[in-house]
Amino acid sequence: MTNHNLIKTAIFSLGFTLLSACNSSGGGKVDEVQPEPVPNPDMVVLDDRSYLLKLPARFSADKEYKLLLAFHGSGSNSEAMQSIAGFEQKSEDYIVAYPQSKVEEWNEGCGCNKPARLGINDLGFVDDVIADISNNYKIIPGEIYAAGFSQGGLFSQNLLCKRSETFKAIASVASPMSEQLSHSCTIAQPTSYMMVHGLADTILPYQGQEHSNFGLISSPDAVQLLARQNGSTDLVDVGWQYADTVALTAFENNDIKTQLYSVTGGGHQWSYSRFDSSREILNFFDSHDQPSLPQYSQVHAIGEKSLHVRAMGENNSGPAVILLSGPNKNFHSDSAWFARLQPQLAYKYRVYAIDRAGNAWSSFDDNASYTGFVDDLYQLLPELGETEVTLVAFASANITARLFQDKYQNDANVKIKNMLWIDPDIFLPHSIAMYQGGTVDWYHRRINDIIPHIGEGNWTERSAGKITLEREEVAGLVGEATASLMDWSYFDLVSQRRLTIPQQTTRAIEISNYYDDLNNVKELPLLTDIKISVIDSDFEQPEIAEATEGQEALIQWAEEGSQWSQEVAAESGGQYIPLTNTDHLVTFDKPEAIIEAIDWLVAQE
Repeated sequence: MTNHNLIKTAIFSLGFTLLSACNSSGGGKVDEVQPEPVPNPDMVVLDDRSYLLKLPARFSADKEYKLLLAFHGSGSNSEAMQSIAGFEQKSEDYIVAYPQSKVEEWNEGCGCNKPARLGINDLGFVDDVIADISNNYKIIPGEIYAAGFSQGGLFSQNLLCKRSETFKAIASVASPMSEQLSHSCTIAQPTSYMMVHGLADTILPYQGQEHSNFGLISSPDAVQLLARQNGSTDLVDVGWQYADTVALTAFENNDIKTQLYSVTGGGHQWSYSRFDSSREILNFFDSHDQPSLPQYSQVHAIGEKSLHVRAMGENNSGPAVILLSGPNKNFHSDSAWFARLQPQLAYKYRVYAIDRAGNAWSSFDDNASYTGFVDDLYQLLPELGETEVTLVAFASANITARLFQDKYQNDANVKIKNMLWIDPDIFLPHSIAMYQGGTVDWYHRRINDIIPHIGEGNWTERSAGKITLEREEVAGLVGEATASLMDWSYFDLVSQRRLTIPQQTTRAIEISNYYDDLNNVKELPLLTDIKISVIDSDFEQPEIAEATEGQEALIQWAEEGSQWSQEVAAESGGQYIPLTNTDHLVTFDKPEAIIEAIDWLVAQE
């Protein structure tokens, strides 16, 4: 056939001839002569491509359905895949598409086979299939799934690496993972993945194989790699299912599951004597029906993004308070920082802690920034039913606050009535130069190299260590006296989200873009049209005391920060609130000072 050395292999007799996608020790994948195709009324032609569409037996045009795409093996076809998988016969909840590859195989992401050499855009084809079905049928938003067999399973892994934002969960059968894809895979948004593989598979071996053109890593190594990409660093389940026939290896991170079912004695096949792959895959997909967001959490669609909001006190008739987070010393920046403050504020206010794209349960954005969040916030507030708000900005989040007011202060749809800035960024030349130097400058110049490095999981262990230390620090700030007011469950759930590859990547992108965010605010004048109160802690003092060099610059930064903060408050008619012996995480150390400051602002209205 080609340099890919396609060879013949085992055939399943199920009333048709089926070939599994595979690879031999000679470096090729299996091919098989197919019978002449019989016209099928369910075949949908899409430009120069096609897919087999199967509707539920009791299909109703008025009902919304999930969408499942199932990919055949090398040398096979969509009808053969439908015959062995038959997903539509096992569930009334799915519209099922069986796409047809353009040549013998799928462009699986290894860059090593015929469709890769021909430049066939199978990822784009999948996008087109989804769009075509979505235009003609009612698909439940966010309920799109994929599964593949053999080389089709390798392609489904490519979808996991390249289209994770599209799919809620993905499965593969009889497919380990290509060496090439294992090096390039980056899961942008954590996506559950299920792998089924027979230990006796000699076509695409369970233990992988070495080859210069088409090497495979083992299925256990593939699942561990993908678990790390999904932010799951701990093995949560290793056990036998179905007596001693099938072993389950499972990793979890919140609602994201990464699983391997290892079938003793199983060969290169779709289903096994005691394991119905179609049924088990559907069970796996159905287990994701109701993602268990934490209590009070919501996810709102804003254009192509989705933003996480923790909404508390929604039945209160008083003013609405918006909480925007900035970073701590590790640049972690999300609604976990409000796990102590927000519940107490919610006794009297409607309180919304909003996470920028890429943080907590907000969707990934490859250009995340404080500047970009301005328009997201503008679109989100009316969705929350809040058009007049008190905005609380912690640390660098005052960049978003200042840019928002500059852009939308005369807009009739949304009004910020007043603001509270907590340890804000200082928009003066010396301070901005300090913020943009060192770490930020390093990220800004190297971001294109940093992102793939993170994608390989190289920073996960270090991030986990930082999160552990942060929790200890916060526990010390909260103390025993007010520990009952701290929502540790929520804090821990959000903290664990930081371990996912997309959130590690977001952190790097935001640090890099922070350089330009600062340029966007450095020339803006002080605000005078709304009251801004500023809480100014003395968190810089320990850093100044411990500095072995650059101490004078740090002292100047602290001094001009206090002076500037006083000017911000004075020019706007707000309060300047200095705090001594206070940690930068004021939300844990002195939450009562924040509450009093908000109460004062509201009383001025």
